[in-house]
Amino acid sequence: MSKKDYGIWLIFKRECARFASRPVYLLCIIGIPLFCITFFSTLMWNGVPEQLPVGIVDNDHSNVSRSLIRTLNSMNAVDVKEVFESYSDARESMQRNNIYAFMIIPEGFENKSMSGKQPELAIFTNDSYFVAGMFSYKALKMTAALANGAILKGVMQGKGAYEYQMAAKLQPVILNANPLGNPWVSYSVFLNNIILPCLLQLMIMLMTVFAIGSEIKEGNSRRLLVLSNKSVFRLILGKLLPQTILFVMMGLLIQVYLYGYLQFPLANGIWPMIGAMILMVVSSQAIGVFMIGLLPILRLGLSAAALMGVIGFSLVGFSFPVQTMYAPFQILANLFPARHYFMIYREQALNSFSIWYSLGNYLWMLGFVLLPFFLLPRLKKALFIQHYKA
Repeated sequence: MSKKDYGIWLIFKRECARFASRPVYLLCIIGIPLFCITFFSTLMWNGVPEQLPVGIVDNDHSNVSRSLIRTLNSMNAVDVKEVFESYSDARESMQRNNIYAFMIIPEGFENKSMSGKQPELAIFTNDSYFVAGMFSYKALKMTAALANGAILKGVMQGKGAYEYQMAAKLQPVILNANPLGNPWVSYSVFLNNIILPCLLQLMIMLMTVFAIGSEIKEGNSRRLLVLSNKSVFRLILGKLLPQTILFVMMGLLIQVYLYGYLQFPLANGIWPMIGAMILMVVSSQAIGVFMIGLLPILRLGLSAAALMGVIGFSLVGFSFPVQTMYAPFQILANLFPARHYFMIYREQALNSFSIWYSLGNYLWMLGFVLLPFFLLPRLKKALFIQHYKA
């Protein structure tokens, strides 16, 4: 081993020792990702929200209205918490966050239904809680549709209609729905495959900035430059290699858990996703080095890394489609490694595309690795001067 390579080894061993003496490293690299894996996977264990509290305002008090309430209560998505006497009571309960939605059954609902008139069912949802409101509305609307079908069937039976005649009237068009990639329509499959890598990206950026910035703050950076034979590249390599190993292990643990234990869709096998995870870890570290090189003060570097990491959650595209964002934000979305990881996941794990479709995303993440080289002279100067501002 040459003297220069031996310097990398010394810095590597020193960084491993810092892991043992500073719990913040292991907490952020191992503890927080493990907590997030457990929290988010158990939070969405059933795939979709279930037993959401809703209410009913029954102004009819008839057999049909009671049957409608029983039908609604039999659904897994919602749970009828209370039958209210008035609209005001139901609205007050929803404002107190006791229920997410309620339906009003008007007076004379049964009589109007049986006489061929068109009674109205009013549905109110609390869309301040978007997912809960959406699922509650879906269940209430489905109940109304089932009630409409049941009433129509009863009227047609009374008129002596045959089964085939009723079927044509009740469901003239049969819908054959095929959700591709996620046939269970599971929120866990949809969210955990990208929210966990996004959290990992955030922690990687923060810990990269912290590892280098803390050496400047503590006045140790000049000694590390001596160990690396005044090569900032070797210094960064020695310092970040332990983090790289641990973060890659955590990333692979996420994939083993999601694709192995939970059996999430993995159309083209695990290797495209392993390659994407390794590149996401390395490219996120490169962005962290770029930030501490641009702002070689620990406080400012951490603020910039946190800001970019949090913005990444919005611009990755899993919560709001990138294609419908304003053009500047569509361009900005490409500056986040997790965005390209998400694209690879969509094309390789879900849709079974050829690997060539994802080549551009792999190259984007490789391109991020070049970012620190533009600021190495500035970072070397900051490491040598050790000028820290509180």
